[in-house]
Amino acid sequence: MRFFIDMISVLRRSIVSPLLFLAVAALFLPSTSSAIDARFELDPAQVKMESGVSASRSNSKHKRTGRSHRSAKKHQTGMALHKSPLEQPASTLQLASYSADASAVQNVQKIRSFWNTLVPSGETALPALSFKSDTFELAIDPARYPLLKAADGGMILLDKDASLPPLVRTLLQEKDSKIRVVTASPSDARRFLGALLGAAGFYSVEEQPLMTFGTDPQLKVRSDFKVERSADSVMNNEVMLVNASQQGIPIRLAEYLKTQGLKVSEPFADQVHAAVPLRHRVVRAAPQGQGQAVDLVLETLAVPVERNRRVELFKAAETGVGLSVAADRYFEHGGKRYVVTRFTGDPIAYTLFRLLETKGYRVVILEPQDSFKTAAGKLLSRMDLPSSYASHLLLADPAGRYSFEMSGFMLENATAGGGAVMLTDRPIENAMRDLLYDHGYQVQER
Repeated sequence: MRFFIDMISVLRRSIVSPLLFLAVAALFLPSTSSAIDARFELDPAQVKMESGVSASRSNSKHKRTGRSHRSAKKHQTGMALHKSPLEQPASTLQLASYSADASAVQNVQKIRSFWNTLVPSGETALPALSFKSDTFELAIDPARYPLLKAADGGMILLDKDASLPPLVRTLLQEKDSKIRVVTASPSDARRFLGALLGAAGFYSVEEQPLMTFGTDPQLKVRSDFKVERSADSVMNNEVMLVNASQQGIPIRLAEYLKTQGLKVSEPFADQVHAAVPLRHRVVRAAPQGQGQAVDLVLETLAVPVERNRRVELFKAAETGVGLSVAADRYFEHGGKRYVVTRFTGDPIAYTLFRLLETKGYRVVILEPQDSFKTAAGKLLSRMDLPSSYASHLLLADPAGRYSFEMSGFMLENATAGGGAVMLTDRPIENAMRDLLYDHGYQVQER
Protein backbone atom coordinates (compact mmCIF):
# COMPACT_ATOMS: atom_id res chain seq x y z
CA MET A 1 0.00 0.00 0.00
CA ARG A 2 2.83 2.39 0.85
CA PHE A 3 4.44 1.57 -2.50
CA PHE A 4 1.38 2.85 -4.37
CA ILE A 5 1.28 6.03 -2.26
CA ASP A 6 4.95 6.78 -3.11
CA MET A 7 4.30 6.23 -6.83
CA ILE A 8 1.39 8.68 -6.81
CA SER A 9 3.56 11.30 -5.07
CA VAL A 10 6.37 10.96 -7.66
CA LEU A 11 3.93 11.27 -10.58
CA ARG A 12 2.38 14.37 -9.05
CA ARG A 13 5.77 16.07 -8.68
CA SER A 14 6.81 15.14 -12.26
CA ILE A 15 3.67 16.75 -13.69
CA VAL A 16 3.37 19.82 -11.49
CA SER A 17 7.05 20.91 -11.69
CA PRO A 18 7.15 21.46 -15.49
CA LEU A 19 3.81 23.22 -15.39
CA LEU A 20 5.07 25.47 -12.61
CA PHE A 21 8.25 26.22 -14.62
CA LEU A 22 6.25 27.12 -17.72
CA ALA A 23 4.01 29.40 -15.70
CA VAL A 24 7.01 31.27 -14.27
CA ALA A 25 8.62 31.53 -17.72
CA ALA A 26 5.43 32.93 -19.18
CA LEU A 27 5.46 35.67 -16.54
CA PHE A 28 9.07 36.79 -16.91
CA LEU A 29 10.13 35.94 -20.49
CA PRO A 30 8.72 37.84 -23.53
CA SER A 31 7.19 35.88 -26.36
CA THR A 32 8.86 36.43 -29.75
CA SER A 33 5.67 35.54 -31.57
CA SER A 34 3.88 38.51 -30.02
CA ALA A 35 6.69 41.06 -30.43
CA ILE A 36 5.59 44.42 -31.89
CA ASP A 37 7.71 47.11 -33.50
CA ALA A 38 8.20 49.78 -30.84
CA ARG A 39 7.26 52.45 -33.34
CA PHE A 40 3.69 51.07 -33.49
CA GLU A 41 3.27 50.13 -29.83
CA LEU A 42 0.21 51.50 -28.06
CA ASP A 43 0.46 53.28 -24.73
CA PRO A 44 0.10 50.61 -21.96
CA ALA A 45 -1.88 53.04 -19.83
CA GLN A 46 -4.38 53.46 -22.60
CA VAL A 47 -4.60 49.72 -23.13
CA LYS A 48 -5.22 49.33 -19.40
CA MET A 49 -7.85 52.02 -19.53
CA GLU A 50 -9.58 50.32 -22.45
CA SER A 51 -9.42 46.97 -20.64
CA GLY A 52 -10.92 48.59 -17.57
CA VAL A 53 -13.72 50.00 -19.61
CA SER A 54 -14.38 46.59 -21.12
CA ALA A 55 -14.37 44.95 -17.73
CA SER A 56 -16.73 47.54 -16.36
CA ARG A 57 -19.04 46.94 -19.26
CA SER A 58 -18.94 43.21 -18.61
CA ASN A 59 -19.73 43.58 -14.91
CA SER A 60 -22.62 45.88 -15.52
CA LYS A 61 -23.92 44.30 -18.67
CA HIS A 62 -27.29 43.54 -17.14
CA LYS A 63 -27.72 47.26 -16.37
CA ARG A 64 -26.79 48.61 -19.85
CA THR A 65 -28.02 46.10 -22.37
CA GLY A 66 -29.83 48.82 -24.32
CA ARG A 67 -26.75 50.98 -25.08
CA SER A 68 -26.21 51.50 -28.80
CA HIS A 69 -23.08 50.70 -30.80
CA ARG A 70 -22.61 54.38 -31.58
CA SER A 71 -22.40 55.18 -27.90
CA ALA A 72 -19.76 52.48 -27.44
CA LYS A 73 -17.52 54.16 -30.01
CA LYS A 74 -16.94 56.99 -27.55
CA HIS A 75 -14.66 54.72 -25.56
CA GLN A 76 -12.44 53.69 -28.53
CA THR A 77 -8.84 54.89 -28.53
CA GLY A 78 -7.69 57.14 -31.44
CA MET A 79 -4.16 56.80 -32.89
CA ALA A 80 -1.87 59.68 -34.01
CA LEU A 81 1.57 60.04 -35.60
CA HIS A 82 3.89 62.76 -34.33
CA LYS A 83 7.40 63.93 -35.09
CA SER A 84 8.70 63.86 -31.51
CA PRO A 85 7.72 62.06 -28.29
CA LEU A 86 6.93 65.40 -26.63
CA GLU A 87 3.93 65.84 -28.91
CA GLN A 88 2.37 62.48 -28.19
CA PRO A 89 -1.01 62.29 -26.50
CA ALA A 90 -1.93 59.40 -24.21
CA SER A 91 -2.38 57.03 -27.16
CA THR A 92 -0.21 57.41 -30.29
CA LEU A 93 1.17 55.63 -33.28
CA GLN A 94 4.71 56.95 -33.06
CA LEU A 95 7.31 57.28 -35.85
CA ALA A 96 10.88 57.03 -34.54
CA SER A 97 12.59 60.39 -34.04
CA TYR A 98 15.31 61.43 -36.50
CA SER A 99 18.48 63.45 -36.08
CA ALA A 100 20.06 64.34 -39.44
CA ASP A 101 23.84 64.61 -39.68
CA ALA A 102 25.62 67.33 -41.65
CA SER A 103 26.14 65.21 -44.77
CA ALA A 104 22.47 64.22 -44.90
CA VAL A 105 21.40 67.86 -44.61
CA GLN A 106 23.85 68.81 -47.35
CA ASN A 107 22.47 66.09 -49.62
CA VAL A 108 18.93 67.33 -49.07
CA GLN A 109 20.01 70.87 -49.90
CA LYS A 110 21.67 69.68 -53.10
CA ILE A 111 18.57 67.72 -54.08
CA ARG A 112 16.27 70.67 -53.46
CA SER A 113 18.51 73.07 -55.36
CA PHE A 114 18.79 70.66 -58.29
CA TRP A 115 15.06 69.95 -58.33
CA ASN A 116 14.23 73.65 -58.36
CA THR A 117 16.03 73.95 -61.73
CA LEU A 118 13.73 71.28 -63.15
CA VAL A 119 10.48 72.10 -61.37
CA PRO A 120 10.51 75.63 -59.92
CA SER A 121 8.74 75.58 -56.58
CA GLY A 122 7.71 79.22 -56.74
CA GLU A 123 7.65 81.67 -53.88
CA THR A 124 5.60 79.49 -51.53
CA ALA A 125 7.15 76.32 -50.16
CA LEU A 126 5.20 73.10 -49.96
CA PRO A 127 3.55 72.64 -46.55
CA ALA A 128 4.53 69.69 -44.39
CA LEU A 129 2.36 66.63 -44.90
CA SER A 130 -0.22 66.07 -42.18
CA PHE A 131 -3.58 64.33 -42.04
CA LYS A 132 -6.09 64.20 -39.20
CA SER A 133 -9.21 62.15 -38.78
CA ASP A 134 -11.33 60.65 -36.03
CA THR A 135 -9.16 57.54 -36.21
CA PHE A 136 -5.61 58.87 -36.56
CA GLU A 137 -3.43 61.94 -36.88
CA LEU A 138 -0.47 61.73 -39.29
CA ALA A 139 2.43 64.20 -39.56
CA ILE A 140 5.56 63.71 -41.70
CA ASP A 141 8.87 65.27 -40.69
CA PRO A 142 10.12 67.22 -43.76
CA ALA A 143 13.72 67.04 -42.52
CA ARG A 144 13.75 63.27 -42.78
CA TYR A 145 11.30 62.86 -45.64
CA PRO A 146 11.70 65.84 -48.04
CA LEU A 147 8.67 66.78 -50.09
CA LEU A 148 9.16 67.90 -53.70
CA LYS A 149 6.80 69.28 -56.28
CA ALA A 150 6.18 67.06 -59.32
CA ALA A 151 6.01 68.39 -62.87
CA ASP A 152 2.40 67.26 -63.33
CA GLY A 153 1.07 68.85 -60.16
CA GLY A 154 1.63 65.91 -57.84
CA MET A 155 4.04 65.59 -54.91
CA ILE A 156 7.08 63.39 -54.35
CA LEU A 157 7.99 62.17 -50.87
CA LEU A 158 11.63 61.08 -50.59
CA ASP A 159 12.31 58.06 -48.41
CA LYS A 160 16.11 58.24 -48.60
CA ASP A 161 16.80 55.68 -45.87
CA ALA A 162 14.01 53.21 -46.72
CA SER A 163 12.68 53.85 -43.22
CA LEU A 164 9.10 54.85 -43.98
CA PRO A 165 6.83 52.21 -42.38
CA PRO A 166 4.53 50.36 -44.78
CA LEU A 167 1.56 51.42 -42.67
CA VAL A 168 2.40 55.10 -43.17
CA ARG A 169 2.92 54.59 -46.89
CA THR A 170 -0.52 53.01 -47.14
CA LEU A 171 -2.13 55.82 -45.19
CA LEU A 172 -0.51 58.45 -47.43
CA GLN A 173 -1.62 56.78 -50.64
CA GLU A 174 -5.14 56.33 -49.34
CA LYS A 175 -5.43 59.96 -48.26
CA ASP A 176 -3.89 61.58 -51.37
CA SER A 177 -3.30 59.68 -54.60
CA LYS A 178 -1.07 62.50 -55.91
CA ILE A 179 1.64 61.65 -53.39
CA ARG A 180 4.35 59.37 -54.81
CA VAL A 181 6.84 57.83 -52.43
CA VAL A 182 10.35 57.39 -53.88
CA THR A 183 12.50 54.97 -51.92
CA ALA A 184 16.12 55.38 -53.05
CA SER A 185 19.37 56.47 -51.46
CA PRO A 186 21.56 59.30 -52.83
CA SER A 187 24.56 57.05 -52.14
CA ASP A 188 23.65 55.32 -55.41
CA ALA A 189 23.32 58.61 -57.27
CA ARG A 190 22.37 57.27 -60.69
CA ARG A 191 19.65 54.96 -59.38
CA PHE A 192 18.39 57.70 -57.08
CA LEU A 193 18.08 60.24 -59.91
CA GLY A 194 16.42 57.66 -62.14
CA ALA A 195 13.76 56.91 -59.53
CA LEU A 196 13.22 60.59 -58.82
CA LEU A 197 12.91 61.62 -62.47
CA GLY A 198 10.67 58.65 -63.21
CA ALA A 199 8.18 59.73 -60.57
CA ALA A 200 8.11 63.41 -61.56
CA GLY A 201 5.65 63.18 -64.45
CA PHE A 202 7.88 64.83 -67.08
CA TYR A 203 6.96 64.77 -70.76
CA SER A 204 10.02 62.65 -71.58
CA VAL A 205 12.92 61.11 -69.64
CA GLU A 206 15.57 59.36 -71.73
CA GLU A 207 18.26 57.27 -70.10
CA GLN A 208 21.86 57.24 -71.39
CA PRO A 209 21.20 59.39 -74.49
CA LEU A 210 24.00 59.90 -77.02
CA MET A 211 24.11 63.26 -78.80
CA THR A 212 26.38 64.14 -81.73
CA PHE A 213 27.36 67.60 -82.93
CA GLY A 214 28.89 68.07 -86.36
CA THR A 215 30.24 65.48 -88.77
CA ASP A 216 33.95 66.29 -89.13
CA PRO A 217 35.00 67.39 -86.57
CA GLN A 218 32.44 65.55 -84.47
CA LEU A 219 31.68 65.97 -80.79
CA LYS A 220 29.81 63.21 -78.97
CA VAL A 221 28.17 63.76 -75.59
CA ARG A 222 26.51 61.17 -73.40
CA SER A 223 24.59 61.97 -70.22
CA ASP A 224 22.87 59.83 -67.61
CA PHE A 225 19.46 61.35 -68.37
CA LYS A 226 17.88 63.76 -70.84
CA VAL A 227 14.73 65.44 -69.55
CA GLU A 228 12.05 67.24 -71.54
CA ARG A 229 9.67 68.91 -69.14
CA SER A 230 6.99 69.51 -71.76
CA ALA A 231 6.26 68.93 -75.43
CA ASP A 232 7.68 72.40 -76.19
CA SER A 233 10.98 71.90 -74.36
CA VAL A 234 12.98 71.38 -77.56
CA MET A 235 11.50 74.45 -79.23
CA ASN A 236 12.05 76.55 -76.10
CA ASN A 237 15.62 75.30 -75.52
CA GLU A 238 14.62 73.83 -72.17
CA VAL A 239 16.05 70.33 -72.52
CA MET A 240 18.02 69.30 -69.45
CA LEU A 241 20.97 66.89 -69.33
CA VAL A 242 21.36 65.33 -65.88
CA ASN A 243 24.53 63.58 -64.73
CA ALA A 244 25.04 61.66 -61.50
CA SER A 245 28.85 61.67 -61.42
CA GLN A 246 30.93 63.49 -58.84
CA GLN A 247 33.32 64.73 -61.55
CA GLY A 248 31.73 67.58 -63.47
CA ILE A 249 32.14 67.99 -67.22
CA PRO A 250 34.41 70.83 -68.45
CA ILE A 251 32.88 74.27 -68.10
CA ARG A 252 33.55 75.10 -71.75
CA LEU A 253 31.69 71.99 -72.83
CA ALA A 254 28.71 72.92 -70.66
CA GLU A 255 28.75 76.41 -72.19
CA TYR A 256 28.79 74.97 -75.70
CA LEU A 257 25.89 72.63 -74.94
CA LYS A 258 23.92 75.60 -73.66
CA THR A 259 24.29 77.27 -77.06
CA GLN A 260 22.76 74.12 -78.54
CA GLY A 261 19.68 74.36 -76.30
CA LEU A 262 20.89 71.85 -73.69
CA LYS A 263 21.36 72.77 -70.04
CA VAL A 264 23.59 70.56 -67.90
CA SER A 265 22.73 69.77 -64.28
CA GLU A 266 25.06 67.75 -62.05
CA PRO A 267 23.67 67.81 -58.49
CA PHE A 268 26.38 65.62 -56.95
CA ALA A 269 29.43 67.01 -58.81
CA ASP A 270 31.96 68.42 -56.37
CA GLN A 271 35.02 68.26 -58.62
CA VAL A 272 35.69 70.55 -61.59
CA HIS A 273 37.63 69.44 -64.64
CA ALA A 274 41.10 70.98 -64.52
CA ALA A 275 42.83 72.17 -67.68
CA VAL A 276 45.64 69.94 -68.98
CA PRO A 277 49.07 71.49 -69.72
CA LEU A 278 49.65 72.15 -73.42
CA ARG A 279 51.55 69.31 -75.04
CA HIS A 280 50.00 68.62 -78.45
CA ARG A 281 49.26 70.71 -81.51
CA VAL A 282 46.49 70.83 -84.08
CA VAL A 283 47.65 72.61 -87.22
CA ARG A 284 44.75 73.70 -89.34
CA ALA A 285 45.81 74.35 -92.94
CA ALA A 286 44.10 76.41 -95.59
CA PRO A 287 46.71 76.31 -98.39
CA GLN A 288 46.16 78.16 -101.64
CA GLY A 289 48.15 75.66 -103.67
CA GLN A 290 50.28 72.55 -103.63
CA GLY A 291 53.45 74.50 -102.86
CA GLN A 292 51.89 75.96 -99.71
CA ALA A 293 50.69 72.51 -98.69
CA VAL A 294 54.24 71.16 -98.91
CA ASP A 295 55.63 74.17 -97.05
CA LEU A 296 53.04 73.71 -94.31
CA VAL A 297 53.99 70.09 -93.70
CA LEU A 298 57.71 70.84 -93.64
CA GLU A 299 57.24 73.87 -91.40
CA THR A 300 55.19 71.79 -88.98
CA LEU A 301 57.98 69.24 -88.84
CA ALA A 302 60.60 72.01 -88.46
CA VAL A 303 62.44 70.89 -91.62
CA PRO A 304 64.42 73.59 -93.51
CA VAL A 305 63.54 73.76 -97.21
CA GLU A 306 64.93 75.39 -100.36
CA ARG A 307 62.62 76.61 -103.12
CA ASN A 308 63.24 76.45 -106.88
CA ARG A 309 66.61 74.76 -106.61
CA ARG A 310 68.55 73.22 -109.53
CA VAL A 311 69.54 69.67 -108.62
CA GLU A 312 72.53 68.28 -110.54
CA LEU A 313 71.97 64.96 -112.23
CA PHE A 314 75.44 64.86 -113.90
CA LYS A 315 78.46 66.98 -113.06
CA ALA A 316 80.60 68.29 -115.89
CA ALA A 317 83.75 67.88 -113.84
CA GLU A 318 83.12 64.16 -113.51
CA THR A 319 81.60 63.11 -116.83
CA GLY A 320 82.20 66.07 -119.08
CA VAL A 321 78.43 66.54 -119.24
CA GLY A 322 76.50 68.87 -116.93
CA LEU A 323 72.78 68.12 -116.44
CA SER A 324 70.50 69.57 -113.76
CA VAL A 325 66.79 69.24 -113.00
CA ALA A 326 64.51 71.98 -111.66
CA ALA A 327 62.96 71.14 -108.26
CA ASP A 328 60.15 73.09 -106.66
CA ARG A 329 61.34 72.12 -103.17
CA TYR A 330 64.55 70.54 -101.91
CA PHE A 331 65.26 69.49 -98.32
CA GLU A 332 67.17 66.97 -96.26
CA HIS A 333 65.71 64.97 -93.39
CA GLY A 334 67.01 61.98 -91.44
CA GLY A 335 70.14 61.75 -93.57
CA LYS A 336 68.20 61.54 -96.84
CA ARG A 337 67.76 64.04 -99.72
CA TYR A 338 64.30 64.92 -101.01
CA VAL A 339 63.04 66.57 -104.18
CA VAL A 340 59.48 67.81 -104.66
CA THR A 341 58.41 68.61 -108.21
CA ARG A 342 55.32 68.84 -110.36
CA PHE A 343 54.44 66.69 -113.33
CA THR A 344 52.89 68.58 -116.22
CA GLY A 345 52.70 65.73 -118.70
CA ASP A 346 56.22 66.12 -120.16
CA PRO A 347 57.67 62.60 -120.60
CA ILE A 348 61.25 63.91 -120.67
CA ALA A 349 60.81 65.61 -117.29
CA TYR A 350 59.28 62.44 -115.88
CA THR A 351 62.33 60.45 -117.07
CA LEU A 352 64.69 62.92 -115.43
CA PHE A 353 62.84 62.63 -112.15
CA ARG A 354 63.26 58.87 -112.22
CA LEU A 355 66.96 59.29 -112.95
CA LEU A 356 67.23 61.41 -109.80
CA GLU A 357 65.95 58.45 -107.80
CA THR A 358 68.80 56.32 -109.16
CA LYS A 359 71.17 58.92 -107.70
CA GLY A 360 69.72 58.45 -104.19
CA TYR A 361 67.17 61.26 -104.17
CA ARG A 362 63.69 60.65 -102.87
CA VAL A 363 61.37 62.29 -105.38
CA VAL A 364 57.82 63.44 -104.67
CA ILE A 365 55.89 64.07 -107.90
CA LEU A 366 52.76 66.17 -107.54
CA GLU A 367 50.01 66.24 -110.15
CA PRO A 368 47.71 69.19 -110.94
CA GLN A 369 44.62 67.53 -109.42
CA ASP A 370 46.28 66.69 -106.11
CA SER A 371 44.46 68.21 -103.12
CA PHE A 372 45.94 69.03 -99.74
CA LYS A 373 45.22 65.50 -98.52
CA THR A 374 46.86 63.91 -101.56
CA ALA A 375 49.90 66.20 -101.68
CA ALA A 376 50.59 65.96 -97.94
CA GLY A 377 50.03 62.18 -98.05
CA LYS A 378 52.60 61.72 -100.85
CA LEU A 379 55.17 63.82 -98.99
CA LEU A 380 54.69 62.08 -95.65
CA SER A 381 54.78 58.67 -97.30
CA ARG A 382 58.17 59.37 -98.92
CA MET A 383 59.44 60.58 -95.54
CA ASP A 384 58.34 57.28 -93.94
CA LEU A 385 55.87 59.10 -91.70
CA PRO A 386 52.18 58.24 -91.09
CA SER A 387 50.44 59.22 -94.30
CA SER A 388 46.86 58.11 -93.67
CA TYR A 389 44.33 60.93 -93.72
CA ALA A 390 41.72 59.48 -91.37
CA SER A 391 39.49 60.31 -88.42
CA HIS A 392 41.43 60.37 -85.15
CA LEU A 393 40.15 60.48 -81.58
CA LEU A 394 41.65 63.53 -79.90
CA LEU A 395 39.57 63.65 -76.70
CA ALA A 396 37.96 60.85 -74.73
CA ASP A 397 36.51 61.28 -71.25
CA PRO A 398 37.49 58.33 -69.01
CA ALA A 399 33.85 57.99 -67.92
CA GLY A 400 32.65 57.99 -71.54
CA ARG A 401 30.64 61.21 -71.21
CA TYR A 402 32.17 63.00 -74.20
CA SER A 403 34.65 62.55 -77.04
CA PHE A 404 36.01 64.60 -79.94
CA GLU A 405 37.34 63.26 -83.23
CA MET A 406 38.58 64.89 -86.40
CA SER A 407 40.13 63.88 -89.72
CA GLY A 408 43.73 64.65 -90.60
CA PHE A 409 47.28 63.33 -90.41
CA MET A 410 48.28 62.31 -86.90
CA LEU A 411 52.03 62.50 -86.24
CA GLU A 412 52.95 60.96 -82.91
CA ASN A 413 56.02 62.16 -80.98
CA ALA A 414 56.45 65.00 -83.46
CA THR A 415 57.28 67.68 -80.87
CA ALA A 416 60.25 68.18 -78.57
CA GLY A 417 58.23 67.11 -75.54
CA GLY A 418 56.96 63.95 -77.20
CA GLY A 419 53.55 65.36 -78.02
CA ALA A 420 51.47 64.67 -81.11
CA VAL A 421 50.77 66.91 -84.09
CA MET A 422 47.53 66.78 -86.05
CA LEU A 423 47.58 68.18 -89.60
CA THR A 424 44.12 68.93 -90.91
CA ASP A 425 42.25 71.08 -93.37
CA ARG A 426 38.94 70.78 -91.50
CA PRO A 427 37.40 73.98 -90.06
CA ILE A 428 37.31 74.14 -86.25
CA GLU A 429 34.82 76.41 -84.53
CA ASN A 430 35.90 78.49 -81.57
CA ALA A 431 34.05 76.46 -78.95
CA MET A 432 35.85 73.31 -80.07
CA ARG A 433 39.18 75.14 -80.05
CA ASP A 434 38.58 76.07 -76.42
CA LEU A 435 37.69 72.48 -75.56
CA LEU A 436 40.86 71.23 -77.26
CA TYR A 437 42.90 73.84 -75.42
CA ASP A 438 41.60 72.63 -72.04
CA HIS A 439 42.72 69.12 -72.96
CA GLY A 440 46.28 70.02 -73.90
CA TYR A 441 45.96 70.86 -77.63
CA GLN A 442 47.13 74.17 -79.07
CA VAL A 443 45.27 74.99 -82.29
CA GLN A 444 47.31 76.85 -84.91
CA GLU A 445 46.19 78.34 -88.21
CA ARG A 446 48.43 78.17 -91.27
